[in-house]
Amino acid sequence: MKIWIKLLAGGIIGVLLGLFLPLGNSGYEVFSYLSRLVLNIGRYAVFPLVFFSLAVGTFELKSEKKVLRVYGRTLLYMVAATALLSIIGAVSVLLMAPERIPIVIEEEIVFTRPGVREVLLQVFPRNLFEVFGGNGDFLLPLCFLAFFLGLNFTFDRLITRPVVQFFDSMTRIFYHINTFMLEIMGLGMIVLSAFLVQQTLSAPEIGLHRQLLLVLAIDTVIVIGGIYPGLLFLLLGKEKPFRWLYATLAPAISGLASGDSHFSLAFLIKNGKENLGIPRKVGSATFPLFALFGRAGTAMVSAVSFIVIINSYSSLGITALDLFWVMLFSFLVSFTLAGVPGAGAFVALSSLCAAYGGGYEEGYLILKPVAPILISVAVLLDVTTASFASLLVARHEKMQENVQTKDFI
Repeated sequence: MKIWIKLLAGGIIGVLLGLFLPLGNSGYEVFSYLSRLVLNIGRYAVFPLVFFSLAVGTFELKSEKKVLRVYGRTLLYMVAATALLSIIGAVSVLLMAPERIPIVIEEEIVFTRPGVREVLLQVFPRNLFEVFGGNGDFLLPLCFLAFFLGLNFTFDRLITRPVVQFFDSMTRIFYHINTFMLEIMGLGMIVLSAFLVQQTLSAPEIGLHRQLLLVLAIDTVIVIGGIYPGLLFLLLGKEKPFRWLYATLAPAISGLASGDSHFSLAFLIKNGKENLGIPRKVGSATFPLFALFGRAGTAMVSAVSFIVIINSYSSLGITALDLFWVMLFSFLVSFTLAGVPGAGAFVALSSLCAAYGGGYEEGYLILKPVAPILISVAVLLDVTTASFASLLVARHEKMQENVQTKDFI
């Protein structure tokens, strides 16, 4: 059975359980614990898989003199997609004009996010082996070390050949471990989707946010079902655009249910190779980079949400300068979320409120009841953007391998 069918079936069962299974506080805590356990299982092999595959992939790209081209295209598409979705989000919420949300008193949420100085100290620790520690949220130090190793595998091929072979073997081993974890994740999807529904239903003010959620739903359909397939058709010629969407179903479902970019990264790596035909040397670079910095969907969700906050706090409306500020800062903040794989959209929203000032510092709290939905939609868009851009990189560098639709996993 194809992975996306397992995930979809598990998701449907989970939604039904979340809707009709009566859960008290104890039941809610059980599902909360089980959801964290499922996320850990899904991410179990991701860090070592990224580390070994990125090092080998960088070595292969350097051997072919394509490191700068692949990474350059990746960064170009990352910036372009983030800018595009920031604009779409800001403009769409003005056009659809969702109703104001009443100001409610909510308990403040304190987010901890490493600053630039802390990030540099983690990338360059006093002891290099510290990059293998951490709490499992920050992938950047490991990626930097893997990239640096890959570049240095070419200095003397006779000396480095055994190490390259070891890294290649470890990549294949962890790829198979990751595959096993994903094959059983249909059961985990029951827990994740049930807990997401329970979180949504437990918010008493959820009805006040209907129009905001409708705007996000329309934007998501337009981007995933219209803009990205249209761009694929224009940029890749005879490419069947919706074939890409079918190939990306499993990562998309995983992103929506989990709201975690590292969890969905495991599916992206698998489906990118098996469905889209993106080779390891490309996918090992593009997928982790997008998981760390390419949060275009998060930028769009934060732009939409922040404009709703402004309109809810003030009856004066939003000026052209405010609109430009929202688009610019939604774009910029999205690149600072490398250490926040699981709550990026809400952290970005809190950062926007703090930067805007003027009494809006705690404005994000009025969207606290729908925070799980905002986060999930953001990751869904982040994942599909990563898949879309990685396909473009592989095709333009003439590295994509042809995979028949009937052979999709």
